[in-house]
Formats: sequence, C-alpha cells, structure tokens
Amino acid sequence: MSSYTEHVTRVLATDLEHPALGTVAVLTFAPPEGQERRPATLGPRSIEAVTGAIGDALDRADAGEIGAIAMTGTGKVFLAGADLSMFADPAAAQHVGPMTRAAHELQVRVLSSPVPILAHLNGVALGGGLEVALMADVRTAAPGVRGLAVPETGLGILPGWGGTTLLQSVVGPENAVRMILEDPARDRQLSAEQALDSGLVDALAPDLDAALEEFAALVAARLDQNADERPAADDAWPGRSAPLPAADTPEAEELRDALDAAHGAETRRTWTARLETQGAPAAARALDLLQKLPGSTVTEALARESEALTELVGSDASSASLYSAELLRRGKPGRAPVEGARELQKVGVAGAGLMASQIAAQLAIGLRVPVVMRDLDEDIAATGLAGARDVIAQTAAHGRLDEEAATTIAASLSATTDLAELAGCDLVIEAVPEVLEIKRSVFAELEGVLDADALLVTNTSSLSVTEMARDLDHPQRVVGLHFFNPVAKMPLVEVIHTEKTDETTLATALEVVRRLRKFAVRSADAPGFIVNRLLFRVLGGVLASLDAGADPDEVDASLDALGMPMRPFTLLDLVGLEVADHVGQVLREQLGDRFHASPGLSAMAERKARFTERSKNSVHPPASPTVAEAFGAGGTEDLSQVPVGDALLEKIQDGLAEEIGLMLGSGVVEQVEQVDLALILGAGFPRHRGGITPYLDQVGASQRVAGGPFHGERFTRQG
Repeated sequence: MSSYTEHVTRVLATDLEHPALGTVAVLTFAPPEGQERRPATLGPRSIEAVTGAIGDALDRADAGEIGAIAMTGTGKVFLAGADLSMFADPAAAQHVGPMTRAAHELQVRVLSSPVPILAHLNGVALGGGLEVALMADVRTAAPGVRGLAVPETGLGILPGWGGTTLLQSVVGPENAVRMILEDPARDRQLSAEQALDSGLVDALAPDLDAALEEFAALVAARLDQNADERPAADDAWPGRSAPLPAADTPEAEELRDALDAAHGAETRRTWTARLETQGAPAAARALDLLQKLPGSTVTEALARESEALTELVGSDASSASLYSAELLRRGKPGRAPVEGARELQKVGVAGAGLMASQIAAQLAIGLRVPVVMRDLDEDIAATGLAGARDVIAQTAAHGRLDEEAATTIAASLSATTDLAELAGCDLVIEAVPEVLEIKRSVFAELEGVLDADALLVTNTSSLSVTEMARDLDHPQRVVGLHFFNPVAKMPLVEVIHTEKTDETTLATALEVVRRLRKFAVRSADAPGFIVNRLLFRVLGGVLASLDAGADPDEVDASLDALGMPMRPFTLLDLVGLEVADHVGQVLREQLGDRFHASPGLSAMAERKARFTERSKNSVHPPASPTVAEAFGAGGTEDLSQVPVGDALLEKIQDGLAEEIGLMLGSGVVEQVEQVDLALILGAGFPRHRGGITPYLDQVGASQRVAGGPFHGERFTRQG
C-alpha cells in the first residue's frame, strides 16, 4: 500500500488571439486550488494532466483550429519537476515507468506539431519541468528568474523525460554536458540571464504578453532561416530542426569533445568513471547515453534513456540521494522566525582573528544590527575589522548584496580593545583560541559587563560548553554556535545546548542561524559534538595504521570507495596539524581509547610539515615523503595485521556505526537524520551515500556493530 499523497498539478487552458500567430492555445500549470504557495510538481496524476493537456492542444493544431501553443506557470514556478516524495515510497516509485513513457511519447509527438510551441518560464523550471519546456520550439524567461536546471544526476538518476536526449540540440554539446553532469555536483542552477547566454532561452520577457511578441518575431525568423532545411518530421512546423546530430558530423565530433573535456585534473569521462566506483553511477550512465546520440533516431535515444532511468531509480545511490535531498529540503532555513527568540539590537564578537572576523561579517550581513569586535591587541582588532569588511565587499562583488546595503553593513561593524564597548550587546560570541581556560576567562569578564539576560555564545569546535559556563552566575544563557571554516561558504552551524541552557537562549541561537541563512543542527554538549567526533573517529583509524607502520600511499587511498571529497591526508592538511593533534588528544582524554592519539601526527605538527605535496596535475595530491619518515613506515616487523585497503575501510565503517550508536544512546543527537545532515553539510560526506547512516546500513556495518540497521529495511541490501 502506498503512503504517497500527490498534490495534483492543474492545467488551465485558455485561448488568446494574436495578430501574427492567430489563435494561441495557452496552457498554464498551477498547483492545486487553495494551495497556491505549493509549487506545481509532477506526480503520476500530474504528468497525466500535463501531457493530456498538451496532447489536446496538439489535436487542435492537427485539426487546424489553432496557430500556436504557449505554456507557462503561475507565481514563481513554471514546473518544479518530479515530486521527489514519490521516490521515497517504493509503491509510488512504480509509477516512474508509465510516467516516463507518457513524457517520451509526447516528446516524439511535439516534433511533428504543425504549429510552433512556446514555453514562457515565469519561474522555477527544474528537472522534469525543464524537460517539458524542451518540448517547445521557443523558450522565453522572465528577467530575474532563478532555478533553471536538470539536477537529476545529483539525485542518483538522470534527466529521463527527454532531457538527456534533447538538451544538446537546444544549448549545444558543451553546455548540455556541463548542465547534465557537472552543474548538479556543484548545486548550480541557471538564472534567466545565464540561460539566455547559454541558449536555453531565446529571449527575456516580463510576462506572457511580451513573451508572445518575442515568440512571433522568432517564429518568423526561424521560418526564414530554415527555408531550405528539411523539417524534423513530415507535416511538422517548418521552423523546427532535427534534434539529434547525424553520425560522423562536426556536431557529433563536438559532442565527443565535450564528453572528453577537462574536469579539474581529470577528464569528464574519467571523473564519471571514478564516481561510479564510489557508488554514484548516474553521471557515467548519462555520459554513455550522450555519446550514443549521434546517428540515433529520437525514438531509439529515448528508449535508452528510459531503460537507464528505470535502472537508476532502483539503485542504492538513488535511494540514498533522494533521502539526502529530502533532509536538505526539510533542514533549510525557514521563513518564519523561531518562536521564543529574543530580539537582538546589538551583538559582539570576542576576538578579532580570522575566524572571528568571518563570523562578525556574517552576523552583520544576516542580522543587520551593529556588530562590535573586541580584541586585546589593537593591531589584531584593526586587521580583523578590515577582514570582516572585505568579506562584505566580496559578498557584494558576487551579487549577493547591493552596493548601498554593503556600505551600510560595513559601517555597522566596529572594532575595539575596550571591553566596556561590548556593554549593551544582546549577544556576544567568543572566537578566541581553542583552550578551555582562555574561553572561561573571556566568559567571566563578559559576564561583568553584559546584562543578565544577554547571551554568551561559544564557537568552540570540541570543548565542553558546560565547563565553560561552570562558574558563571547565569549558565542558562550560555550556548554553542559552532561555525565551520570558511564561514561564508560552509552552510552548517552546530547548535550546542547544555543541560542548563534555557529555552529562550536556545531559540535565540536557532534564530541567529536562520537569519544567517544557514542550516542548524542541534547537539547536546558532548566532546566533538557531531561532525568533529565522527571525523576524528575516521582520522584516528587512518592515523593508527600509519603509526603501526603501514605504507602512507596505501593508507591514504583506503577510503576512496566512501566517496569523500578529499582523501584523509588532504583533510588533515586542511584542518591544520596542530589543530588536528589537539582535537585528537582531547577526544582521546574524554571519550577513551576508541579515539587514537597519534604520536606520528604530533611529530608532524612539531615539524610544521604537511601530509601532502602540492600538485595541480593529480586528482589526489601525493603523500609527502615526510609522512613515512615521521611515522616510521615499514618499521613494524609484521604488517599483516595492520589494516589497509578494504580492511581499513571496514574498520572505519564499523567505528562510525559504533560511534553513531553511542551518540544516539547517550542523547547527543535524538535522530540519525541529525547526523546525516551534519556530515553532508559540515564534512562533505557524499549525498549519494545519504550522508553516512544509509551507507552504513547498505554495507552492513550497522548490523555488524550496532545490532541492526539505523533505517530498518529501507537501505539494506537485498540478496
């Protein structure tokens, strides 16, 4: 029995008379009546409504009743694509095959339409929604529209309703390959202006009336341009060209070149092949379909597209990807203020180093209140202020702030060495060195100048918030906001509450995160919180094999199958060896010998060495020779018992399953979804793995160690 409830998209059909086009059948896609704030999406009944309405319009065109067809949407949405909640329900997912057939049959039929077709993108057109727009001969978009993309390969599937087959005929091979393969991995979607530059849309128009004027002009131009060319099908509108390149043509060669173009230090072809070995086959499957297009008929290409989509929908990667997509959708910052949060009129930052200046800038941008930075050193305070203002300038340069707002926000920032200037702040966040006694002393002096209800916030990454508040008169107003570096780019903030943190303090902390447009994940006060605790369980396993004498190159490559954005050695260099050594020691002291305190890492930190050598020509930077020297690689007489390769990977899998089980059992987190969201956003754990717990279910680690899967049977492998 299906638990899926579809919100059926309506299609409103009207006729307009146009002096150049004649009668235009206008099809407007709309959400269910009374649910106008909900985007129009495509479930089983919705795709039936959409394809049925377009089919009816084509019948009228065949009968000579109309001169053109126009499609558009309502509000800020054209069509938001397939309803992702359908894929989470195995019973509902069975509809994908019939839905795909309906879309493909229509894609073939529109090629023989005797009248031209317009899609006016009034708003978001994602995935299947954009594939509906590809049925049109002309696409226009309203200026300022965002959210034009085919994100499917990032969801473990591919554009399977005609997008993989037809997009290259609209935007050209290079743009199509980038949009299908690379943009989903980068969370990149096009604006209307970018779509115009790429050829996805033919003109910008503020509304349907203006779009019809552009449409009429383009129709006339296409007819002149294609006067000597054979139309895409007999009796078809003559301004329509064949959608697929013939074999052994310059267009076919251009497509092959796009598939073999560079992707960082590798090619797109080798990159997608590597992703497939890491459990993400969708991009490689899309590439294979693209390279087979030259010389194919549309029917043949769509049949291959349908087969690939059907296989991918049932894959582990699709199941986990759609789970993570739903996590991200539910976890994104809300529109409504957090209930119970206090009003903030002035905030402070204790410290003015690099992290402090980044946090100050984000507070100023998000809260739009005065922000005071305070440091003991006058030069550091001045440098920190300049750094914060530079972040604001960069934000404006990237188009996320207008010039007037950037000037006002920069002026709201100030820096001082005088503690008294923090008086009157409703919240002060400390970002001083990661030493408990330093942080406690900062809180103690702040309590002397702040009102009794002002929030004291720490940005600690691993230290006990409870211990920081232990000797304060008002420990209930202490909370942790762990920002990740670089603050402007990293979307996660861990919100750390102690047993004494009161509801107003917690609500206010969550509201700050919301106004900064970041994702908040709550954690109880425990060593390492969520992200660092689990990351250092991984790194500890890696370092333990190194300390036992294993070959550094073998160790560094052992976790590749997990699909992390970087190998462990690169991550250690990014974190900083002194920081990593310190955190490792703290976690060992507080959580016991599950966490490895590495003598080799301490030696590397003392040498101020790096684990990797800088390289622009390799996907993974090579290990530095210093690693073997510092860790004494090969020094152990019997290395057969030292885990590397698959043995080390399984050890890490089991360690993560154990640690997550302990975190759930002790109340650090209440739900596994908190862990997955935190690791996706804070550590780059791959979305096609669902974060971490679906992956641990898939590989059997949760069963081996935690006594059963975290998600029941949802992600367990069958047979």
